[in-house]
Amino acid sequence: MFRHDRRFCFLLATLILLGIAVGTAAAGNEQERITAWQRWKDIGPAIALDPLDGPADILEKVEIIEDRVDELVKEKARLEKEIELNRQQLFILRNQRQTLQELSQIQPQGNSQTSQRLHDLTERINREENLLRIKNESIAGLRRELTHLQTLAAEYREKAKRLQREEGGTQ
Repeated sequence: MFRHDRRFCFLLATLILLGIAVGTAAAGNEQERITAWQRWKDIGPAIALDPLDGPADILEKVEIIEDRVDELVKEKARLEKEIELNRQQLFILRNQRQTLQELSQIQPQGNSQTSQRLHDLTERINREENLLRIKNESIAGLRRELTHLQTLAAEYREKAKRLQREEGGTQ
């Protein structure tokens, strides 16, 4: 029976070690990818209203805003999917850490490999938690930007309608 338990523990430790190694990405590149939408070309100058803008000009600016909104909606969906996967990954990693902690308690006199694996796993969990925090911050900013642009597009549409009515009344 003891031999069976040792093989099981070895197999479990090996699987945990493989789990630690899988999916590790460079944190700097990952952070840049998460916040890439913040570095997209600024549409501010293209959508700024000019006092001489007529209804057609304003509606063109609405189209530019709506194009950006579409891009942001796609980015938001991508980030939401990543956040969900990140949460699942953290759940798995935390379970692996708990299993390794339990394994280290049943091993006589401790094991330096198990201690190192626990250390590595804890570092991986910390990195994943940091990435999750960055993703949540990024998506919060993205939602604010979406709300701002959607509100601006609605205001521009109203202004274009008002100008069309005014132009219709003066002709």
